[in-house]
Amino acid sequence: MKVNDYFEFDDEHPIPNLDVVDINTVKTNGGSDLFVIVATPLADDPRSLKRLLRKIERYLEFLNSEEFLAQSGPPTTANTNIIVKLHPESSRAAFELVERSRERVISNNANLVIDMQV
Repeated sequence: MKVNDYFEFDDEHPIPNLDVVDINTVKTNGGSDLFVIVATPLADDPRSLKRLLRKIERYLEFLNSEEFLAQSGPPTTANTNIIVKLHPESSRAAFELVERSRERVISNNANLVIDMQV
């Protein structure tokens, strides 16, 4: 499998589409809660972990887009959250990867939250 194949649309994978924001809840006073939805357990195979990291990176790209600014205004850690709803039976490596992404998200003016509720 080629590396680019890791990122193609795959409706059989827990993270099927890397090129969309799953849910964007725009706040009336500026900012957003952006949700990454992983509804089924995510394994610790390289493809799954790369897809998870790429999904978070795509959200960071969205935070810096004209579209986001027009809808939500400038993101800050006070008004913008990326909430990763990770299935509770996902691999430990998936949870650790999200945790390791926290500083990168903060440096892009948002908070990173892990939500394990189904």
